[in-house]
Amino acid sequence: MNKDNFEKAKWIPIFVLAVILMLIYKTFDNITGITSEIKRFLWIISPLLFGILFSYFLYYPSEKLNKLYSRAGVKIISKRSKGFSILTLFLLLALIAVFVIRTIIPVLFTSIVELIDSVDTYQTQLMEYLDNLPEDSIWVAFDIVDRLREYSTNFVNQFFDQDGMEQVTRLIISLADGVVSVVLGLIISLYILLELERIKDFFRRMNKTLFQSEKVRARLIKYLEQINKVLITFIASKGLDSEINLVEITSILLIFNVQYASLLGLIAGMLNFIPYLGSLIAVISISVINVLTGGLSKAIQVLIVLLIFQQIDGNFIEPRIMRTSLKISPILVIVSVLAGGAYFGLLGMFFAVPVITIIKQILIEYVSSGEE
Repeated sequence: MNKDNFEKAKWIPIFVLAVILMLIYKTFDNITGITSEIKRFLWIISPLLFGILFSYFLYYPSEKLNKLYSRAGVKIISKRSKGFSILTLFLLLALIAVFVIRTIIPVLFTSIVELIDSVDTYQTQLMEYLDNLPEDSIWVAFDIVDRLREYSTNFVNQFFDQDGMEQVTRLIISLADGVVSVVLGLIISLYILLELERIKDFFRRMNKTLFQSEKVRARLIKYLEQINKVLITFIASKGLDSEINLVEITSILLIFNVQYASLLGLIAGMLNFIPYLGSLIAVISISVINVLTGGLSKAIQVLIVLLIFQQIDGNFIEPRIMRTSLKISPILVIVSVLAGGAYFGLLGMFFAVPVITIIKQILIEYVSSGEE
């Protein structure tokens, strides 16, 4: 290589690095637009995502029923055990849906309406309590009272003004879209469970076609198995633990005659999907509403019982359900949940942990394979 060509060639890595840095800068400079497009795409394919999610929830029950039907004495049932197992599962889901729609949904709807109607009253109670605090109170000294008054006033004004009502209307429309996505997701999950072996076979053949190297194919299969294991561990185990939380917390609130017990129990069960922060947010929310509706003394009693239950759940119930630990640092969990919530909202908080765990597992497997 002559001197001129060498001088030109040495600038190529610098040029490539500059382009990469520019792309990174432009990506973060336009991060809001990028995340909004990702959210839009995820919303479009949400029925498919719900279908995959429901498939993970329903896989183990369908397999258990499949084994049960395959050992049945009736030949027509044992030969078509898979179809009968999935049909039984969806009939049970339909019965549960009818029960929920007829009994639980009206109670939840009534609680939501009552809570919305009482927001103004609760704000007045809070303002009176803040106004009656002594001047030497720690809440006054650290300017917490003024902050609470400001946030409370802004929240109520935003909620009841025209823009706020428009937001409520958009929320109702979004909920209706969500219901449609969930129903479509259930239908998709039915087909996924019925065609699971064919789907697996398709991906095996595609893997063979795309990658000629046996080593690369084996590594890809290993990565997919790790991803599948993480998703089953998190979704199935957390789903069952969240159902236990929903029932137990609702029961505790009903025993203490807490207002909006069913609604608060449902919120607590859903928030349980968010590790660490979910339980904390649920307990704080229940305590605040309980102070406003039942008084401080009752709120403290409920808080103590809830904290005891959370300790039992975190140290005994959940570890026995999950069995295989996700083996991820609590700090990394909290950071990933906060980042997921900041960029992708509530769904980002739900799926931050399995996503970060999958990335971690793939990196560990990649590093391990490089050391062999």
